[in-house]
Amino acid sequence: MATLPATTTISPTVLAIYRAYELAARDWDSWGISVGDIGLECDRALWLAMRWVSEREFIDGRKRSIFETGNIWEERLVDNLEAAGCEVTGTQDKMRFAHGHLRGKKDGTVTGLKEAPVTPHLLEIKSHKDDKYKEVEKKGVKVAQPTHYGQLQLGCHAFGLTRWAYVYVNKDTDERNIQRGEYDADYCIRQVARAERIVFSDEPPARVCKKPDDFRGMFCRQKEVCWGAMPRVTCRSCLHATPERHGDAAWSCGRFTKPLSIDEQREGCGAHLFVPALVPGTQIDFDEEAETVSYQMPDGSVFVDGASR
Repeated sequence: MATLPATTTISPTVLAIYRAYELAARDWDSWGISVGDIGLECDRALWLAMRWVSEREFIDGRKRSIFETGNIWEERLVDNLEAAGCEVTGTQDKMRFAHGHLRGKKDGTVTGLKEAPVTPHLLEIKSHKDDKYKEVEKKGVKVAQPTHYGQLQLGCHAFGLTRWAYVYVNKDTDERNIQRGEYDADYCIRQVARAERIVFSDEPPARVCKKPDDFRGMFCRQKEVCWGAMPRVTCRSCLHATPERHGDAAWSCGRFTKPLSIDEQREGCGAHLFVPALVPGTQIDFDEEAETVSYQMPDGSVFVDGASR
């Protein structure tokens, strides 16, 4: 029998497992602003995300496994609540605001909590590493996890609930806890109005960060485009495309005077011209007949948008 080689590298079988996760994944751009992002401080980040300007993030197999574990925890904690005598209903019910451009789902509605046996609560379930769990314990969900707080509040707003329950677990120790709070109508009205303002803005809002290495934007998925990288070509990065105030996250094309399906929005077309504010240069010319827009770029070159058609 051959001697097994000593190795300190990762097993090729494990690599194949991770690869299987990646091959099985289906990545889609969100149809609108996610309620899971509404707690973010930066309006510009939300606008850029909604406009699909950044390349989709590559999520490796190990991280996808972590996401799967989070889903397992969600199912497990629902089982825990029901075993404790609670009733959980309405799991994954959809919530829609701002003509469908602000959207998400709830983890459920829970009734029968020992702390409040009669009052139904909007349910949000999260699993945290030890440090994040302790931060939520110390500071509360509103401060420690503002995006989760936004989900809780907008869930109450969407489904007419007056209380929320944030059920969370320490993935390292299996310790669990529940924080409860009241529906804040003023917060929700402001956030929905904010989302509408962002969605229907023709240009990206101002940055929160003052410089590219600002710690607040360190992990922002829109960072590269925000600070000068060329955006991705989709209908939503095109100056002809407009989000509509009807339907469910409807968009239309002014160039061809037609509604745009989601598949069409992802694909774009040969008449694509970038929203001028997305091009990291100064507009110097526009040829209406040729349908091109020219920009002076920071390195002195001239970029003619539409010239490749």
